[in-house]
Amino acid sequence: MFSQNENGPAGNGTVQRSPRRKLTIVGGAQRAYHHRCSVRPRSRINQTRILFLNRSFWPDHEATGQFLTELCDDLSRGHEVTVVAGPSRQRGFAGLRLWSHEQHGRVSIVRTWGTRFSKSNLAGRLVNLGTYYLLAAVVALWLPRPDVIVAETDPPLLGALAAALKRRWGCRLVYNVQDLYPDIAEVTGGVRSPLLLGLLRRANDYAYKRSDLIVTLGHDMASRIVNKGVPADKVVVVPNWVDCERIRPLENTPLRRSFGGKFVVMYSGNIGLSQQLEAVLEAAGRLRNDERIIFALIGEGARKKWLEERALAMGLTNVIFMPYQPLENLAESLSAADLHLIALAPGAAGCLVPSKIYGILAAGRPFIAMMEENAEVAQIAREDAVGFVVRPGDVEALAGAIHEAVDAPQRLKQMGVRARRLAELRFDRIKVTSRFGSILASVGMQN
Repeated sequence: MFSQNENGPAGNGTVQRSPRRKLTIVGGAQRAYHHRCSVRPRSRINQTRILFLNRSFWPDHEATGQFLTELCDDLSRGHEVTVVAGPSRQRGFAGLRLWSHEQHGRVSIVRTWGTRFSKSNLAGRLVNLGTYYLLAAVVALWLPRPDVIVAETDPPLLGALAAALKRRWGCRLVYNVQDLYPDIAEVTGGVRSPLLLGLLRRANDYAYKRSDLIVTLGHDMASRIVNKGVPADKVVVVPNWVDCERIRPLENTPLRRSFGGKFVVMYSGNIGLSQQLEAVLEAAGRLRNDERIIFALIGEGARKKWLEERALAMGLTNVIFMPYQPLENLAESLSAADLHLIALAPGAAGCLVPSKIYGILAAGRPFIAMMEENAEVAQIAREDAVGFVVRPGDVEALAGAIHEAVDAPQRLKQMGVRARRLAELRFDRIKVTSRFGSILASVGMQN
């Protein structure tokens, strides 16, 4: 049903995994980059000029934008960092110009104009992403030549744009794959057009070929990319991170008390297509007579309204829906749970790595990984004994795992202690962003 503290498979033989996964370099890249990544970043007199391409950036709250903002803030202490971003969803776009210049600390921002159609409509989303893509291409042509271009995957075709810019400038290209396309679009059914799927596939193949280095979030994602024919020695695994000073375990908070002393099973994050949270409602239905347990689903997304209506139709009084909590209260929100849920749709392993895991670990809370056993988060749950693993959609196993967890408070407490220690040792923000900076500096020095 679920497993704990087991040695998971090392993958398909292409990607190497250390016993405790302290090394996050993949395959042949381990030896090739070990020496180069130990080189210290350039001094500010001879600093690396880094150009990031990503639609989302400060002050937006989307996960890719938040991570990129933190990365750029940290890198800007030793490097010259510029970001070409899209219009902010928090404050819109002021003026009539097609782009504007801003400053966020030491980070230079070139912010493009763009449309803001609803994300629930595919045509509107394509127009939003298309306007950013086109204007980012125009803007980049006016910028000074960087040492390194870093292309993110928001929107998915940015890797191809960065590859074209690399050819123009003769600089280095790092492709930072946060979401694997078109794989994730095919799994979730978010894109069904063969024409569009083919365009995404060809664009990413071109970006993979032209990249000097491909950075992925997990070993499962790295395996998928290598299986596409990409040489293993140009793929590196660098996870996302958490600020362990900002997110820490909190006890007896107001939010925690609001649950009335019940055992809180929490899902916190995007409620979209790739999570398939129907199984959570079905498990809640099976546990509805256990008055010790309450389910809290926190967040927003395309599937939230449907799930709320479904829970109402099922008469689930043990399920509550809550909006996103303020970012400054994230530690309190995550700490309010006894057990977190991290869900991925069948087939989504390796297409993305849910970023919520890092905050959950920092809050010192165990979790259930509702996903395939080869998924990165499932590997962490088992190998580091910080959570349980159930197959996606297996309602009986999910309900059984929750019920057993309720009856094992000491076991959960030990998991929580290990989770916090793991966050501090392997996923703390300054450790991961420093390593990312060393990689970019070493790549830049090859010019």
